[in-house]
Amino acid sequence: MRVLITGGTGQLGRVGVPQVAAAGHFVRVMSRRPLAPFGDSRITSIVGDLATGVGLSEAVANIDAIIHAASDPLNARAVDVDGTRRLTEAARASGVGHLVYVSIVGVDRIPYAYYQRKRDTERVVAESSVPYSILRATQFHAFIAFLLNLASRAPLILPIPSGFHVQSVATEEVATRLCGALVDGPRGLLRDFGGPEIMPLENATLLWTQHRPGGFAKWILPIYLPGRTPAAFRAGYNTAPDGDRGTITWRDWLARVLPSRFGTTASR
Repeated sequence: MRVLITGGTGQLGRVGVPQVAAAGHFVRVMSRRPLAPFGDSRITSIVGDLATGVGLSEAVANIDAIIHAASDPLNARAVDVDGTRRLTEAARASGVGHLVYVSIVGVDRIPYAYYQRKRDTERVVAESSVPYSILRATQFHAFIAFLLNLASRAPLILPIPSGFHVQSVATEEVATRLCGALVDGPRGLLRDFGGPEIMPLENATLLWTQHRPGGFAKWILPIYLPGRTPAAFRAGYNTAPDGDRGTITWRDWLARVLPSRFGTTASR
């Protein structure tokens, strides 16, 4: 199968591109800028821009399926919503047989602006005439670690929202699920996909501190956040208790990517 991957240089794309190629498909990676050769004859790249539409017709030419993983939280209307509309129009004109869109668990229930744009993008995909699948995944392990690292910059304390739960998932397991979706063919909205465990954010934060190099002495301070969006997170709408699950736990991921104050070493 000839597969176009948008967002191929992003966090998901970096692990997804080699996985899709290893599954026997020929992969074309779309990027806004020229990319260096991948060193794999099954992987090529092409310049294309969702925000302007430049290069999209060339990107989808002679393509059987698309994994659409590109996103820009800071410019979601132009890139995610309008850019996806441009992509589906080009895909329809080229006769692409399947578009797999990567979304986020909770976009239909959490009134966060970026999530609302992702929901709008789902509608664009569903209302196009291109056969499609939509996979909603929970937050990536790496994203939770990124947010905790930002919070840890506060002096003396590590502030976190109180009452939140997380079900973070390994990026490579989402990529594997996307490979499966290619083989399965268009199925519409797929079952949600999340990590193997749902845990209070406080517990996830404590595990993160335990794997920080050199120890971590700050006090974890849960803070109540008012408003509809925090309420939706406290209700667990960002988790998928009835969805499909990966197997790599938050603890396993931390042990793999971070040195541990308890003596385990990271393997990158």
